[in-house]
Amino acid sequence: MSIAQPTRRLVLLLSHRIEVSVDDGLGHMEIGHDGTITWDDMQAIKAYVWGDGARAIEVYPASADVVNAGNFRHLWRLGPGDFCPDLLEHRPSGHYATRCAEDCPDALELRHRAAWAEADEVFQ
Repeated sequence: MSIAQPTRRLVLLLSHRIEVSVDDGLGHMEIGHDGTITWDDMQAIKAYVWGDGARAIEVYPASADVVNAGNFRHLWRLGPGDFCPDLLEHRPSGHYATRCAEDCPDALELRHRAAWAEADEVFQ
C-alpha cells in the first residue's frame, strides 16, 4: 500500500480564519488556528473535509511525547474497521474489530504502518 499523495491545503472561514492541511493517504488533518477553535469548529471541519459519515480522533500523547510548536490541532481519520468507543451505543456489539485485518485497507493502523514503511525505504 503506497500512501504518497499530495497534501491538500484549505483556508476556511468559520468565526475566524483556520488553515487546514490534509494528507488523505495517511488520513491526517492538521488544523492551524488562533487559539479559539472549538469542538464544534473541529466537527465542522472534519465533516467538510471527510464527510458527515467520517469518524476521526484527536490524540493526547503522554507529556513526555508532546510537541507544541504552535496553535495546531490534529485529526486522524478512522477507517470502517478501526475501533472507536461508541458513546451512543447505537452499533451492535462487536461492530468494529479491535484489530483490522488486511480486508480493511482504510484502517488507521494500516495507513500508519504503510507510511512508516515508506519512510524507512526513503531514508535508508
